[in-house]
Order: sequence, then C-alpha cells, then structure tokens
Amino acid sequence: MNDPLFSRDGLSLDRLRSFMALAEAGSIAKAAPDRLSRQAQISRQIGELEVFFGTELTMRRGKTLALSPAGERLATLVRQQFEDLRDFHREQHQQPKTFRIGAGASLLEWLVIPALKDIRQTLRGASLHLEVMRSRELVEAVREGSLDFAVVREDALSEEQRLKASLRLTSLSFHLCAARHLVRTSTKHGLAMPQDWRYLPWAVLSGGGQFDAKVRGILEAACPGLTPAVECTSLLQMKEMVIRGVCAGILPSLGMKGLAEAGVVSREFEPLKDYGRPLALHWNDRQMRRRGVGEAIIKEMVKKLRSN
Repeated sequence: MNDPLFSRDGLSLDRLRSFMALAEAGSIAKAAPDRLSRQAQISRQIGELEVFFGTELTMRRGKTLALSPAGERLATLVRQQFEDLRDFHREQHQQPKTFRIGAGASLLEWLVIPALKDIRQTLRGASLHLEVMRSRELVEAVREGSLDFAVVREDALSEEQRLKASLRLTSLSFHLCAARHLVRTSTKHGLAMPQDWRYLPWAVLSGGGQFDAKVRGILEAACPGLTPAVECTSLLQMKEMVIRGVCAGILPSLGMKGLAEAGVVSREFEPLKDYGRPLALHWNDRQMRRRGVGEAIIKEMVKKLRSN
C-alpha cells in the first residue's frame, strides 16, 4: 500500500512532540527555557513538518510565533491521538486514566472540589487535573481537547453545545453580604435599600468581567461617587474579607456556606434578582466517545456535582 504518510520522510512522533511543545507553551523559548539546542531542534522539526504537510503551521505575531489555522487544526488532531495512546498504555498496565476538569477559581472551590471523591469513583478511580480559567477560555479548551470537562455559564455555550454536550448543574442567585457590625442598626431597612449601601466599605472584583461590570454599574447608579474600599481578583478573596468583617460584597449562592455562623448578615441582592446565571457541565462529545465515557457516566457526574 502506497500510503503518503509513510512513503517519505518528515513525519515522526518526535517531530509531532516538538510541535505540541510549541503549541502548549505558546512559544519555542517557553517550550525549552534555557536550552538553546532544544529550541533549535524544535524550530527545525516544525519546519520539517511544514514541508511534509505542505503548509505553514506557524505565523509571526509581533516578536513571537503563533499557530496558523492549519497549525491549530493539527494541534487538535495530535492532542487527541496522543491522549488515545496514553489511554491505551494505561489500560494495558491497569492504570487509571487522567481527566482534566476546568472551572473558575470559586466554582472549583465551592462546587467541584466537594464532589471530587465521588467524581473519581464515577470515573473509575481516574487521576483528576484541575484548571482555573474563564468561561470563554474553558469552552475553547474543551473544543480543542485540552480539557475533558468544564463547569461554565450556559450563556458561554452555543445553542448546539447546550443541547448536545452540556447538562445544567444549578442556577445562581446573588446576595449582599456584610459582617453584622458593618450594618447600621439605625437604618430602617438594614441592607435592603440603596441609601443604606453608601455606608458600607465595598469589595469589588477587578478582572473586568461581565459580573464585575454589572455590580459596579449598579453601585455607581445607586451611590454616585462611591469608591470601593478594596478591589480583589476573586470571589474567594471577597468571601474571606466579608467573613473577617473588612468589607461588604456581592456573593453567589454557592459561596454562602458558613457565612451565618461567622456573624455575616445577608439578603438577596434585588438588582441582580433576574441576573440568574445557570451553570452547566460541558464536554466534547467526540472526545468522550473516544475515551470511553458514556452518557450514564456523565449523568452520574452531574448528579454528584448537584448534590454537593
């Protein structure tokens, strides 16, 4: 059989490994830091792959290299094949597979980690790798195969993804939370009315995301000229400051556990009452079929996540 893949030189596992080193690291320098000879080898081997496939796999972006559209496609294919080979090797040695689960930092802490023991059992004792990313990044990582599962906002998924490769986990509500000593007892409504918010030292997020912009807009409209006391980078940080009585903040329902016991007063944040953000478990359907993860296993994972 005259197979063009094997009838001429230029394609090898070692060359593909070098190509994936670039794809995963983002640059040749990062793929082999402080190893100039290895950097030269990676560059040469990628050039050989480009000759073999007859297309450019990288393109210049400023002072660095980025994958071309053809390179992105090849990276997805190679990533899948390498994962299949790893799975086969583990199966022959009766070793558990490795699965990668991604979510935002607070969702990992409040939703995924409490269910990890049950998830591992559902995935037959698998080794789990956790990754922190934003929803849009998570969806892209699942698409390209660098993540197996992701907990994301449903509105980050396309209609096709929602219907074919996701299951809803929960819907979030949002609550204004403050230590009891920060709430003015002389106010008539406690935390309910905007005129009561101006007296609170507020913590807000600084990441520039949708939720951050929404909360800032509400506070600025209700309390013109209000300056946040603290800007933080995660809801985990905000919850800790709320518990310590440093600031007030808007926290999702998943993060409410333990607040009452810590002397924190809370009530649903009325301006966000209709801002419910359903969360879903998202996966790559083709990748799950290849890795032997059927519908029953995914549904059991969702059940475990919902129960924690």
